[in-house]
Amino acid sequence: MMNTITIRGWVFASIVVVLSLAAYERNRVWKNEYILWKDVVQKSPNKAVPHVNLGNAFVRRCVLERAEKEFKLALEINPRDIRAINGLAVIYLKQKNYDEAIRLFEILAKDKTNEPGFDSNLGVAYMGKGLLDKAIEQFKAALNVDPDFPDAHSNLGLAYKKKGMLKEAKEEFEKALQLSPEHIDAKRDLDEVKQLLLGEITK
Repeated sequence: MMNTITIRGWVFASIVVVLSLAAYERNRVWKNEYILWKDVVQKSPNKAVPHVNLGNAFVRRCVLERAEKEFKLALEINPRDIRAINGLAVIYLKQKNYDEAIRLFEILAKDKTNEPGFDSNLGVAYMGKGLLDKAIEQFKAALNVDPDFPDAHSNLGLAYKKKGMLKEAKEEFEKALQLSPEHIDAKRDLDEVKQLLLGEITK
């Protein structure tokens, strides 16, 4: 018994050390990224790309006000910079400022870049506003470009779920998990839909 406790103690200690090292490594990588792009911005303040990359670094740390400032500076330099528009739209989406997110994602979706993420993100913004039919249309547009896009399947499933189309929702969550077995949102939503369907059967 004592040996078991001791071994478990060592295992726990090892896990803590590993997690601490992982957190340290993440912080080190971000700090290096931040220092790099801050330095580039200072040396080339009139180029859009460094501002975009610094903005993305801030987004990864959820420092959204600083990120927004960098993306806006990038757009002052190049008003058509797709990465800056997308970065700004993502911030508005995170802040639940759906009207502004929709405005920017609509610009990107119309740009015909064949980037399914833009259509999917526009769908998420529509869904945030409760515009489920428009959201479904955008998720399908994303899947027309890339049928193997797990996030679009998961998002489409969520829109179906909100409309009460549980069988269709279940199919989309299952497709998302086939493509990405560790997809957390799809796993959670699939479990919820299964419970709802079971409730319908037992009524």
